[in-house]
Amino acid sequence: MNIPLATIKTQDDLIEALRVAKEMRNLSFKVIDDLGGFTQGHMERVIGPRREKGMSPFVFQMLCSILAVKLEMVPDEEQAKRMAARWEGRDASNVRLEKGNISKSLLERAKPHVLKANGVAGQAARHSKLTAEHRTDIARKAADALWKKRGRKRTRKAAKKRAWYRKSMEERLAARKVLEVCL
Repeated sequence: MNIPLATIKTQDDLIEALRVAKEMRNLSFKVIDDLGGFTQGHMERVIGPRREKGMSPFVFQMLCSILAVKLEMVPDEEQAKRMAARWEGRDASNVRLEKGNISKSLLERAKPHVLKANGVAGQAARHSKLTAEHRTDIARKAADALWKKRGRKRTRKAAKKRAWYRKSMEERLAARKVLEVCL
C-alpha cells in the first residue's frame, strides 16, 4: 500500500512535496539536473528555497519521472461541503455538453462543399417556382452579360436570326411529321 507523501492544495504544497520526495530518494540538485538534461543549477532555481523560476508542465513531468512519484487526485469532502451551495446555482446554459470540438481548418475545408450543396438545393427550389417565360428572361440577361463581358454587344439582328432559325426548325420538324404520317 502506498502512503501519501503530502497533501497538496496549493502550488507551494506541490513544491514542498517534490522537495520531500527529493530528500526521500537522497538525490542532489546536481544529479536531478544531469538525469533530466537540465542546465546546471536549474532544479535549485525551480524547487529550491528561493524558487527563482516557475515550473513548466515539462519540468513537472520530468521531476515526477526522476523522483518516481505520481500525482493522484481524490475528492476533498470538506471543501465539497463548502462549495456545494455554489455548485447548485450553476447556470446549465453555460456548460458545454458536446464531446468533441471541430477545428477551424476542418470547417474551412467543409465550407465549399456545404455551400455548394445549399446552392444546388436553392437553385432547384427557385427553378421549380419560375415560369418558362421568366427562366427565358433570366437566361437572356445572363447571355447579354456574357456578351458585354467579352466586349461585344448582342444585336437585335442576331436575336431575330436565331428566332427565324428556331421557327424554321420547328416548321421543318412539322413537315417531317406530316411526311411520316403520309408515308
